[in-house]
Amino acid sequence: MSAYEQFGGERGVKQLVEAFYDLVYADPVLLPLFPDDKERVKQHQFEFLTQLLGGPKLYTERRGGGNLAMIHRDHPISETHAGHWLGCMEQALKTVEAPEPIKRQLFHRLIMSSSNVVRVCSHHFE
Repeated sequence: MSAYEQFGGERGVKQLVEAFYDLVYADPVLLPLFPDDKERVKQHQFEFLTQLLGGPKLYTERRGGGNLAMIHRDHPISETHAGHWLGCMEQALKTVEAPEPIKRQLFHRLIMSSSNVVRVCSHHFE
């Protein structure tokens, strides 16, 4: 069984995305980085997380894939932003009924991804 299936498939990913963006859009540090079109952002995140968990390759099929850090390169994302983002994700993961090892594995991958995004976006702060 894939990590995606163990995570609850589409239902589990949607639950995570809903909980996550409720937190993100309530965070005063993160809010300025996110567009008003919350539904579009949630759809992109759903597609990305689905693929990251080993589900259908929705993000690549619909968006053409791409390196996450390079996709965000034009945004002024700092370590503080990444910390808040990860904090929201950690809280949101607690709402999903999925095996803890799968949630930890996903969170670890997101930590690595956020680190790469911050590294690529650091030129905004030089």
